[in-house]
Amino acid sequence: MEATIHEITPRAEHAHHWLIEEAAGPVSMGRCKRCGATKAFKNWLEDTDFITNEEHRTAA
Repeated sequence: MEATIHEITPRAEHAHHWLIEEAAGPVSMGRCKRCGATKAFKNWLEDTDFITNEEHRTAA
């Protein structure tokens, strides 16, 4: 099953509609169904990708 992710980039004339292959390793390739652009998507989150409750309270 492919997931669709929408991304708006400043240099694109449209929002990309990514069709991403199933996770089968550290990276899955995606292709925009509108323009054919390709991009690698990582299949994990790094420790720095998480925000703690304390960081949420401080930012508010």
